[in-house]
Amino acid sequence: MRLFGCVCGQFHTSAEGFGMSGAGRVAVPVPFYVIEHPQGVTLFDCGLHAQVGDADNAYRKALQSQDMDITFSAEETVTRHLERLDIDPGRVRYVVLSHLHFDHAGGLHQIPNATLVVQQTEWAAGFDDEIAARYFLPRPYFDLGHPVRLVDGEHDLFGDGAVTCIPSSGHTPGHQSLRVRSVQGDHILVSDACYHGEAAETRRFPAFSDPVAMNRSLDGLLARREPDTVMIFGHDPTQWGETAILPSLRG
Repeated sequence: MRLFGCVCGQFHTSAEGFGMSGAGRVAVPVPFYVIEHPQGVTLFDCGLHAQVGDADNAYRKALQSQDMDITFSAEETVTRHLERLDIDPGRVRYVVLSHLHFDHAGGLHQIPNATLVVQQTEWAAGFDDEIAARYFLPRPYFDLGHPVRLVDGEHDLFGDGAVTCIPSSGHTPGHQSLRVRSVQGDHILVSDACYHGEAAETRRFPAFSDPVAMNRSLDGLLARREPDTVMIFGHDPTQWGETAILPSLRG
């Protein structure tokens, strides 16, 4: 089994607004992950919708109004990343969604035949107008008619301990992280249970989130670390740089 990390565009925002120390602006990666397992190809999240990079895209305009922008080329879409890995998007078996935000579920339109694996609480939140509005869960990006496997709590995807969903609510009501044990070692894909390593120390979380639940979830994820476990945070620019830990995972 192999694990690949791919960057599906970047956000550009102020360091302070992203909960990081220092002044100026930062380029923040939008990652997703490809898992080649003997029982089928799985994605953990699927990045941005192919149209989000367009100048007139509504979500991009909304971000620009909040002093944030996106750079996203055709070479960074889910489809192009999979093609470089010689994977047909049509044969992806599962897409495990950490949560339903547009930068994590947006690429679903490019993965037509996958079964979505989502925490039951998250899926319900996406169809509750009030909760979806509070947590910014855009139904047009995730409600596309895919088969859905709703899970409740920890879930061993293939039954062999290789890929395990770990509930980590707080960022959204049913957020989940993923533990992957592969030939590259033991990785916990934290996703937005913590944006970056600095926030793991400062506990500066987004204003819309539930801070009590986020602290509890992050404490639980950190407690699962073994001596050789690599924690990969949701949007940490330091983990994707020239000297970062992730190039060995890239496709």
